[in-house]
Amino acid sequence: MYRRLFTGLVERGKTSEFLAAMREASAHQSDRGIRARTTVWGCVTGQTNGVAISSDFNTLDDLERFTDLATEDARFAVVRRAVRQAMVFEASEVNIERLSYHSQGLISSEEATAPRRYMRTLSGEVLPGHHRDFVMSISQALAYQDERGINAVTSVWSAVTGGTSRVSIVAEFDSLAELERFDEIAAQDQEFARLRRKTRESMVFLTSRVELFRNLL
Repeated sequence: MYRRLFTGLVERGKTSEFLAAMREASAHQSDRGIRARTTVWGCVTGQTNGVAISSDFNTLDDLERFTDLATEDARFAVVRRAVRQAMVFEASEVNIERLSYHSQGLISSEEATAPRRYMRTLSGEVLPGHHRDFVMSISQALAYQDERGINAVTSVWSAVTGGTSRVSIVAEFDSLAELERFDEIAAQDQEFARLRRKTRESMVFLTSRVELFRNLL
């Protein structure tokens, strides 16, 4: 599975226009046979007008069809322009990522569960030669938190564009209470702390960043 991640800032006072344009864009691409799990997330930490639009495609061919539609379909171009006009263009960025790991073993966007209400992301870079160690430590930490009753859907995405050592660990929660339980275990459970430390030891610490989002659409 591949993810197209479009991040940026919504102009102040234009959130309603932005979401309306996103709904129309999603409906239009679906009507044209472009299947993608698209979710709009709003920042809870950092700049609160920040957004992330994640679109998950089964294959690169599906992603290319989306790109072709954007360049060849005049109506879709108009709709997408309406999305961008509600945003601060200079702050926008597009990245393509590949699914490396999923806590539920899902392999297609059709099988993916509906997005949850909150999303916590840890992004950064994996040290050269440590990608296998990174994935192994992640899977062990996820198994441990699942045994402790933390209900989260977690996935790991590796960059296709830009620095290919870049990764994102994405955890989706149904409530802030679940997220708080995760933070409590991370702070109080020594074994979980050890497993998470192994993950961070495989990463370039100075490039790591944690962000929290809520589901907007």
